[in-house]
Amino acid sequence: MTDLRATVEATGRILDLVRGSDVRRLVVRGEDVTIEIERSAPAAAAAEAPAAVARQEEEPREEAATAVTAPLMGVFYQRPAPDQPPFVTVGQHVEAGEQVAIVEAMKMMNPVVAGRAGVVLRVNVADGDVVEFEQPLMELGAVG
Repeated sequence: MTDLRATVEATGRILDLVRGSDVRRLVVRGEDVTIEIERSAPAAAAAEAPAAVARQEEEPREEAATAVTAPLMGVFYQRPAPDQPPFVTVGQHVEAGEQVAIVEAMKMMNPVVAGRAGVVLRVNVADGDVVEFEQPLMELGAVG
């Protein structure tokens, strides 16, 4: 159990280091464990990369995105019920404390709330996926 816990903690630290970088693939091999991390660049983002570099030189830097993280390990749901619309969608403005999702754990529905006001830039997890404690579920950008 201790080895598994250490592996999970090490994986979390590796993910924190890779997040926000240009790294697309990383393989870490140990004695009895291999950790592989691979991210794919969205086609639209890859096509717009040269334009983004040009704009970055002209515009001041924007505030960094803030992650909305899982309050506990469980199953992520974007909507209050299967027949309901999602709590939030990409591009939507949210207020600090507003519920943006649910994490189900042990048959209990736990609200996920935004820590600050912002605009939903990205949802990182698919509806129904199992998520880990403090896993980034979505990204909020600056308002305006």
